[in-house]
Amino acid sequence: MILYSTPNHSLTGGWTSTDIISITYRETCDGACNTHTRDNGGIIVSRKWIAWFDELGKDAVKFVGGKCANLGEMVKIGIPVPPGFAITTEVYNKFLEEKGAGKEIEEYLKRFPDGLNTLADLDKTCSDIGRIIISKEIPEDLAKVIGEAYDRLCQECGVSDFAVAIRSSGVAEDMPGASFAGQYESYLNVRDLDDALEKTKLCWASMFSTRCVSYRQKRGLDILGSSVSVAVMKMIRGRSAGVGFTVNPMTGDDQWVVLEGAWGIGEAVVQGIVNPDTFVVNKEKLVVEEKIIREKLKQYIFKESGITEADVPPDMRSSPCLTDEESSKIAEYARTVEVHYGVPQDIEWVIDPDLTFPANVFLVQTRPVTAVAKKKTPHDRFVDRLLSLRG
Repeated sequence: MILYSTPNHSLTGGWTSTDIISITYRETCDGACNTHTRDNGGIIVSRKWIAWFDELGKDAVKFVGGKCANLGEMVKIGIPVPPGFAITTEVYNKFLEEKGAGKEIEEYLKRFPDGLNTLADLDKTCSDIGRIIISKEIPEDLAKVIGEAYDRLCQECGVSDFAVAIRSSGVAEDMPGASFAGQYESYLNVRDLDDALEKTKLCWASMFSTRCVSYRQKRGLDILGSSVSVAVMKMIRGRSAGVGFTVNPMTGDDQWVVLEGAWGIGEAVVQGIVNPDTFVVNKEKLVVEEKIIREKLKQYIFKESGITEADVPPDMRSSPCLTDEESSKIAEYARTVEVHYGVPQDIEWVIDPDLTFPANVFLVQTRPVTAVAKKKTPHDRFVDRLLSLRG
């Protein structure tokens, strides 16, 4: 008797947020995309190695991490997201086990029974653990499945010289009270499979960056962390990109969607190399109520592989990086996501220069806003207004 809820277990088909598929009998093997173990009750547990975004949802965090789960959830509710797939936590776990990296790391950490209490210990340990992971080859069967998914993504997008973003998606990203945003690594404009596999290992190794391990120690979490997935998604050569909040993080006012953006790829905003434009959109009316356009001197753009910092052309430096209709469309998507999740959201967006509006607007991430100022009362806003008039 088969007890799974999906129509098949091929590379492309039917995986849902159930994640673990238990069966009592199977006549044929699922193939390279699944792993099988048998528990004491004789039940086979099958876990998928690759999951496409349109197969995922927010309940799949344990197996694809917060970033990939949220990308899948956005696809479910009709938000435009670049196509891609998740290399699930099962691949990371199998890699650690088969290549012996997990045991090496555990043995290494036995040197510090009381934790990493000095900066020197922390830096050296993180560096050494990263080298352990990077030095191992991804097992052939896992690399084959990742390669098949990568090829399929290229075919679906109709190109062979295909740029992808390789982004870490940590399981801990969705833990209540935890914020690993910006602590895991991402690699942009990755151009071939061999490089994608190397960047996948670097994403895994970023679980043990100094910032991540220090953060886990401070919060009383296991230094080894939980697990990590990797998102492989079409890389959009952003005309402009940035972030957005469905509540004003400085005032707590939830009437607005606040967008920040700049020319080029979103790293310019994330890394702080530019003073971004700000667009304040009325959340109910989806009308831009305020714009602050700043001089934007630098941007990140594609190079042959990867990205590079470049000067913004002089005639673009003081021009808004978004039109009003693009701002309103991003705010509409952000509002939809906020209503769906029921809490204020922190989004990332990008504008595709090769498409026309509204098909050029994409969201590439959403997560709960982690820090919001207390919302001001009408009296507080009145006093602020008086003070500003005096100033």
